[in-house]
Amino acid sequence: MDDSSYSWVIGKNSLAQICRFLQQQADKGIRVFCFDYFDTLIVRDIEPEYSKQLAAGLHSRFLHQAIAPEQLYAIRQELEKKLCEQSAAAGGELEFYLEPFSRDYHELLLAELGQIAPLRDLEYFTRFVLAAETAVELAVQRPLSQTVEVLAWLREQGMTTVLISDFYLPGFCFSKMLTNIGIQDQFDHVYISADHGLAKGSGRLYEKVCRDLDCLPEQMLMIGDNLHSDVNMAREQGMQSIHLQNPVQKSFYQQWQPADLTVPERVKQRFSDCLHSTGMFKEISTSLWSFTWMLFQELQQNKVTDVFFFSKEGEFLKRLFDRLQKDLFGCRIITCHYILVSRKATFLASLRPLAEEDFIRFFAHYRDVALRDFLLSLNIEESLALSLCEELGLDFNTRHSDLQNRIEFQQLLASDSFRELYETRRREQRHNFIAYLDSFAVDYSRDGLSIVDVGWKGSIQDNVYHILQGSVAVQGYFVGSLIATEARENNRKQGLLFDDTRPELPYFNVYNNNRSLFEMILGASHGSADGYFIPQQYEALPDDHQREIQQRIKSKDGELLVATLDLPKERLLFEEKIKPIQQQIYDEAKKMNRACLASGCTSPDHEWFARHHARMVFKPTRAEVEFFERLYHLENFGIFEYTDFRTEGELSFSQCWKNFRMMRKDPSILEMGTWPPIILRRLGLDWYRHINGYRRFKREFK
Repeated sequence: MDDSSYSWVIGKNSLAQICRFLQQQADKGIRVFCFDYFDTLIVRDIEPEYSKQLAAGLHSRFLHQAIAPEQLYAIRQELEKKLCEQSAAAGGELEFYLEPFSRDYHELLLAELGQIAPLRDLEYFTRFVLAAETAVELAVQRPLSQTVEVLAWLREQGMTTVLISDFYLPGFCFSKMLTNIGIQDQFDHVYISADHGLAKGSGRLYEKVCRDLDCLPEQMLMIGDNLHSDVNMAREQGMQSIHLQNPVQKSFYQQWQPADLTVPERVKQRFSDCLHSTGMFKEISTSLWSFTWMLFQELQQNKVTDVFFFSKEGEFLKRLFDRLQKDLFGCRIITCHYILVSRKATFLASLRPLAEEDFIRFFAHYRDVALRDFLLSLNIEESLALSLCEELGLDFNTRHSDLQNRIEFQQLLASDSFRELYETRRREQRHNFIAYLDSFAVDYSRDGLSIVDVGWKGSIQDNVYHILQGSVAVQGYFVGSLIATEARENNRKQGLLFDDTRPELPYFNVYNNNRSLFEMILGASHGSADGYFIPQQYEALPDDHQREIQQRIKSKDGELLVATLDLPKERLLFEEKIKPIQQQIYDEAKKMNRACLASGCTSPDHEWFARHHARMVFKPTRAEVEFFERLYHLENFGIFEYTDFRTEGELSFSQCWKNFRMMRKDPSILEMGTWPPIILRRLGLDWYRHINGYRRFKREFK
């Protein structure tokens, strides 16, 4: 490379040659080294113009698919052409800029679609357009390592570096792209044509840079791929320039076809490249991503604008959902709320006055319980519940068969002390919960209530439905639904990964095989919700409760306290075991979001996700089974005790053989709700999990 050629060919010229040449130019008086961005510092994984078509697909989803992506792209092309011509006719650049473009685009869409919800606020719409365009660019860009290394070398030498780019996105969006490839700190100055209304293509942006830096053109050198704007116009201004050429990338652009994005095997490969090769239950990230993506599509299809994620599992599910929206659209187009609820915290508020209440919603699931279990399920503190039973001469701790029909239970209900406590707490909790719900400023009376939870029967949803006295339509979106209770027209429940009422969902047996895995992995950073109080009520509670104030809410009636249970054992489990797994899931989810966008908002088929999940539940490693054994959780409703999955002691050979014969005679032993590898371990048949898992896997994937 010499002074006369000013050409840098990727794959031909070595970095040592380039750095030596640039050092020579610095020795001759070059003070400022300028870089183009597109196809200079980064390349795209798609043909550049197609990024606008990907953005059109996002716009279509944002508009609830009221208009096709192809039509939106055509509208954009016409509008871009018009704005460029208008700018040039007014003496400006032959360019358009996305921020002012959005105003005219918004006007055209209003004329086409009318006042639909996404178009009601021009400022909101403009933010979305900018954010979506940025999200697409982040998904399809990757650094060109050779030029990035040269840039880093110049910085190490103490040289002044400047980024100069003709692009329609403003600087605050551009900074996200620089951060995305890790070069945000590599420039002394950044000039984007959209920020100044001046372009390299006319030479005017070069003039501004020279003025701003108080630098003569001959003291500057421009590196870029565009022969006109980066080379010829720079030289016309008196600057030196280097023409960057990348034959391999140029050939890729020429051969690239839109269909390449959605070829199934390529889509699967993009997603596979996102996954870690090691880790406990490492494939759970694919299952949770699949749920998140299906959830987003369901909410979009149903035109949901606000959704409530139920604690505790909803904490991490919301985090994944927010990240998916950010990575795909650059912003949240569905507003997510995290609400602290639990069966225990919402049950009493959902009940009827004592004279009308039969407690069937409790006893349908918990028949053989103690008065202690019943009273604690009403969220009455243990000391208060105990004193109430002592006052009435009732056994507090003994579990009775069919408690509902025992004389002890009838005596409790007939007690004036219980009746007063029940009615006071019931009214307070119902009033406070509704105040808490109202604090989110969502018109659920008009729009209904959309909720997200890990699922199964959906009893917390039922409680909320009854608190609102059946007057609000509630729609639940669950990871899985099994034997859902109280499903009705205005209390709907839908499992997205598995649902025993939706035969069209494939792979029920895969996702249902270890439901506890979902519950454990979706642990929260806080304790279980344990009531809603105004300050005076909270201060009057007995001293023995383990509650802590998790949130202080400003409601129309004043301050409202939302309490959770503070259990050190649970916190320790989360910090030591669950949190690291969640971080790996989150990191992989970010990559899969980008893979989805780079695949034209498509994902692998259901079987790909199911096979990954099946590896965990049917073919777990010994380390995974032992890890799962060490997990535990607190049963905090109906029955109050810690549950773990440990195997107690070793069995004799004869007992193991007896268990084996019993299991072979009655295979349903392995279908009792607990994960089969744990059952086999307890039976002393750990070795059989390989055979059992292989058979299950083969049965699902014939």
